[in-house]
Amino acid sequence: MFNLQKKFLAAALGIGAACMLFAASAQGADNEVYKITISRTYTDTTVQLPNLCRHPRAERFCSRLSNFFARRFERELIMEQSAKIDFDDPNFSAFSMPHAHQNVFLFFLQNKSAPITTLYALSFQYFADKPDTRMVETFNFDNESERNLPFNELFEDPEGAAMLLARFIEKHYAADGSPMLPVIAAATEYAPRNFIIVEDGLRLFFAPGLVSTDAKQLQSVKVPLSFLEPAGPSAKWWPILAAKNKKE
Repeated sequence: MFNLQKKFLAAALGIGAACMLFAASAQGADNEVYKITISRTYTDTTVQLPNLCRHPRAERFCSRLSNFFARRFERELIMEQSAKIDFDDPNFSAFSMPHAHQNVFLFFLQNKSAPITTLYALSFQYFADKPDTRMVETFNFDNESERNLPFNELFEDPEGAAMLLARFIEKHYAADGSPMLPVIAAATEYAPRNFIIVEDGLRLFFAPGLVSTDAKQLQSVKVPLSFLEPAGPSAKWWPILAAKNKKE
């Protein structure tokens, strides 16, 4: 599901060109934000956007991105409710469910040392008949090729890098006692997700209750580049490596 979302955002929304705009506007950019609310039949979604989204070249992209989150929230809620219906029930009637609300906070981060722009989204979903949920999603884009950066292009040995990430997560969160930790570690070893490329490593994000028993707080951990060096991280995305090699 996550891979399909990434492909949708990269292709259908023309995200590459928009990221180039945000990268070019990063210096001296207006840090103010504004909000829009999208109302649908069963849900309302309020999206907080950076002021750069008011720029004519970015306005369409930001609008489509906001609608993507609103449509997905509505669709997933309807699918969940539909799965509970017994359509063979002779007393069946169309379902009605309480209105749900979602707050989405969008950020664009420009990597200061590499040609990378990160799209970072936090989603807070509120329901009347079940616990609230919080999610985090990240997308890293190559400013030069204007495309999403897959994990396997970051390292000479991406499988080894994924394994190192899984071991780091296991050790870092072992004391928290989350029953989901083994599942998250296994999923990370198979296909790392929700990470951003920082100057000296990778930072991973987790929804509440996944790697920690805290069901309210999003979790984040930075994996140092030194820990990932056995997997051969690319100097293109971590220029600090090229500087280190010159000194040696």
